[in-house]
Amino acid sequence: MNRPAKPGVDCDPAGGRIEAGGTPDAWRAAALAILGGGALAGYLAGRSRLGGAVTALTAGVALGCAVPIALAGRRPPITPEGAADALRRTAAPPTFTVLVGARDEAGVLPALVADVARQDYRDEDGRPRFELVVVDDRSSDGSGEVVVRAAREAGVEAATRVIRREGAHLPDGKGAALTAAQPDLCRGDVVVVLDADARIEPWFLRRAAGYFAAGARAVTARRMILDAGSSWLAGAQADEQTLDGEINRGRWAMGGCSEFRGNGIMVKRDLLAEVGGWRAEALTEDIDLSSRIAAGAGERVAWAVDVEVWEEPVRSVEDLWRQRLRWAEGAFRRLFDHGQAVVSSRRLSVRSRLDFAAYVGQLAVPTVVVGAAAAAAAAGGRRRPLVAVLGGYLGVSAALGWDSLRWSHDGEGMPPVGRARLWRALRVALFSGLWLLAVPGALLRLVVGGRVRYHKMEHGNSDDSSSRGGRTRHV
Repeated sequence: MNRPAKPGVDCDPAGGRIEAGGTPDAWRAAALAILGGGALAGYLAGRSRLGGAVTALTAGVALGCAVPIALAGRRPPITPEGAADALRRTAAPPTFTVLVGARDEAGVLPALVADVARQDYRDEDGRPRFELVVVDDRSSDGSGEVVVRAAREAGVEAATRVIRREGAHLPDGKGAALTAAQPDLCRGDVVVVLDADARIEPWFLRRAAGYFAAGARAVTARRMILDAGSSWLAGAQADEQTLDGEINRGRWAMGGCSEFRGNGIMVKRDLLAEVGGWRAEALTEDIDLSSRIAAGAGERVAWAVDVEVWEEPVRSVEDLWRQRLRWAEGAFRRLFDHGQAVVSSRRLSVRSRLDFAAYVGQLAVPTVVVGAAAAAAAAGGRRRPLVAVLGGYLGVSAALGWDSLRWSHDGEGMPPVGRARLWRALRVALFSGLWLLAVPGALLRLVVGGRVRYHKMEHGNSDDSSSRGGRTRHV
């Protein structure tokens, strides 16, 4: 039996023992085949005269995908202006449930609560067209009480709920925490998922509402990095998010199978319910949900470049490696779990299914690099295939990075130009090389199997005196 709720704090109705997901034998075999097959292909390319043709083909396919994406990103199905106009014309503006999963986040939650309270998305009488629901996931630092107190001080206590998730041996992770707030417990027409360290501007929900008024059922916000100018690592993460947004915005505009990103997921509540709500076993809840709404409802994710959610950067290389390893493993788990359903879904267009296949197919490139590197290191091996594959991979990343930086602005609202833009494009390309290590590492973890393990990212404290300042915000 769950313990009685504290004032303003409900208990997780799904409390109890839920086993963390393991790795099915079929997934282990598939991971081994991808890792071994890709490495063998790269090795043979490095030992054969046909290696040049293989690498040329790889580079050609990469460029053939990159150019249409860059061009399509300039013609989105819903523009910021179109979204704003749709909201002005709608007779029934959508309401929102802002959903936050938090474990021991007392240091950052008051700032997020204050940001939500400042939202200007209200009716004629000033009543909020939103509610805030925080899942207190077994916190030991009083996170739930901090939320209740912050909401009272900000004047949104009536629109705020805290759900306490507790129980022995519950699965960890954001997706598991969100299962405590399934669609039937949310009151808004749209569910918005934010991280505990997220910061949003007062117009966030109003701009997001326009996309739903324009007909979208699934939208993702543009992720921005706080303190982007504080270090090389933080700046690289900021530009990586911009590059990722460029790619997925282009995929959306092309009719491809675009996807959510974890901070800033926005989905119609009825759509979320239609595909079964949140799943505790999802290692990466964003792309897991993306594939389920694609396969089950034929829905693609709209990318709202003008709806920004700010988050802290990963501060250390060790934490960054853990994060990317989890993301890579989650990508393969999503592929094994939902890939067949997506590519065979009759609710999706042929273009969407081909786009999904191409997007997940590029996960094999790092394994080819491993094989090509082994061949280059061996006696009699050729280095040209390795150089060509790496050059194509990093070159395409740099080209798309350069193009995507047109969305980035400094503290005075100006995009980078000249050497600054070139340097950042090269930096984001080098930074993307981390995936060449993370993908084989994730495949090895899948082959070994075992239970999914999570590492909580530590956040700093934030206060209301901070200023985003374009690309930089001090927390």
